[in-house]
Amino acid sequence: MKDPVTQKSVLVIDALQYAHDNDLDIGNKDDVRKILEVLDPEHKENIDEFTELLKTSDTFMDMTAKGKKSNLPN
Repeated sequence: MKDPVTQKSVLVIDALQYAHDNDLDIGNKDDVRKILEVLDPEHKENIDEFTELLKTSDTFMDMTAKGKKSNLPN
């Protein structure tokens, strides 16, 4: 059995990619519901909690990317 933290991390990354590929808003609970219907067909995830997790993860990745971008040589 996979580690639950690893499984959740993979689900978040997959969800963010799916949202990007399908022009879905991770801040919109209806869009998150659509994402989870595809990626979590057993409906294990709570939509409200997963929406917050997606927004937090997206913000963190954006901040990290901006930090790394500013450290790159011109």
